[in-house]
Amino acid sequence: MKHLNKWLASLAIAGVSTLAGPAFAQDKPGEELIVYTGTGIPTDFADALVEPFSKFMEEKYGVPVHVRTVPGAIPTVWAQLQTEWPNPTGDVYWLYNQNIREGIDLGYWLPLQDKFTPEEWASFDQGAMKTLNTQGYSAPMEVSAWVLAVQNTVPADAVTSMADLAKPEFAHRITFDSALSVGSGYNAIAAAAAIRGDDWHTWFKDGTFDEAAARPAFDLVATWAANALTLTQGSGSIRPLLRRGEALISAWWWHNTVEELAAGTAIHIVEPKEGVVALIQSGPVISSKTKNPIAAVEWAKFVQSPIATEIALKVGYLNKLPRTGEVASPEWQDFTSKAKFLWVDDFRDAMLDPAYNEKVLDLYNRVVIQGQ
Repeated sequence: MKHLNKWLASLAIAGVSTLAGPAFAQDKPGEELIVYTGTGIPTDFADALVEPFSKFMEEKYGVPVHVRTVPGAIPTVWAQLQTEWPNPTGDVYWLYNQNIREGIDLGYWLPLQDKFTPEEWASFDQGAMKTLNTQGYSAPMEVSAWVLAVQNTVPADAVTSMADLAKPEFAHRITFDSALSVGSGYNAIAAAAAIRGDDWHTWFKDGTFDEAAARPAFDLVATWAANALTLTQGSGSIRPLLRRGEALISAWWWHNTVEELAAGTAIHIVEPKEGVVALIQSGPVISSKTKNPIAAVEWAKFVQSPIATEIALKVGYLNKLPRTGEVASPEWQDFTSKAKFLWVDDFRDAMLDPAYNEKVLDLYNRVVIQGQ
């Protein structure tokens, strides 16, 4: 009993409170929860939460819920979810903000806000909440910032900008993600627009994508692609190229680069002088068709608790956005003191908007991939 009280007290302090809102039909959770986690650090984070969450659920409900994490590229998971609907395999999903907004209109999610007390909900960064614009179906989880991971063999002053990806001395030794494969592939287009000083808002008007206005930025990205060793498909393809020294420069998320540094890879971080492309990423959403609603809600709350924040630091999830009363990681504080952020949430939303996305990717394929 003493252990039980101590554990529940610690969770109460952490902001993991009793479920609010309408009662669920069942009074106990099911034994298994399926969580789609994306890729990279969020999956490591979710995996590290499995055991403490199971203990928490056993203490609170008498059921040691087992979480089965399912990693995978978010565009693939989103397509799978749409195909499977209304019988999705997952209970909880980590997705792009645009996917979440689209899913709200389709009835895919359970609301999250009413599962928190007003005080708990107010502890989330309200600026980030406004940027998410997910209507209370999710809460902000992290800031994702895109930097250049550069081999230490490259002179310190040789790389200062994304534009340096076109330098002849780096021919076929640079990488960045393809927009045809992963959402981070749009970052290069945003960076190119920033370098050129283009107003990307003019590209998207009344459901029409202005190819002529966007073309110069896509042409700049094409010069980087022509100089690339390969266009990558996320961390799984970036990491080995850096470790083997085949890529001298890789555009990559800051948190993944820090993790790679900790693993001993001889690289350093360059914050592009035109600005570090950055965006707010949502935390998980709960499927409205979940077969385990009590556990799904508890999981969505647990990942936002101070207990989870402590675990996040241990697994290198250093860019997790702190709530009121929490402190960001020392690494993140140091990085943000130097970097000039180029917020691209609206840009990313426009690129992924179904009204424009097909035409965006068609232009990308023709200009960046095929070199037309």
